[in-house]
Amino acid sequence: MDNKDTKIIKSIVMVTQIGISMLVPIFLCAALGVWLNRLFNTQICFLILVFLGIGASFRNVYILTKSFYSADMKKEHDKLKYIQELKDYSKNHPDEAEQYIEIVKTKRYPENRGTVRKQEK
Repeated sequence: MDNKDTKIIKSIVMVTQIGISMLVPIFLCAALGVWLNRLFNTQICFLILVFLGIGASFRNVYILTKSFYSADMKKEHDKLKYIQELKDYSKNHPDEAEQYIEIVKTKRYPENRGTVRKQEK
């Protein structure tokens, strides 16, 4: 299996896990609420426990998605930190910034070497 297939499988497993982790607390709390309502002959236990189950399910989803995307968030944070360091360096060394821009124009993008460009036939 290649990297693309692995990502797809991980995503499918993640969606399934999110669904289960949302449904289980809600149904367990609802069942406990119905049992307590019958036991104490009240109507409020079900409502309180359903809201408690909904809160628990959203907490579970938050924890799952946080762990799933932590690697991507770290990469993004490192990239932003690197860009900020480059900006700070160019701000502190303005004479080197012009040289860098010229190098990028001529070596990385050779079509930007001058004002005259080749005409395509």
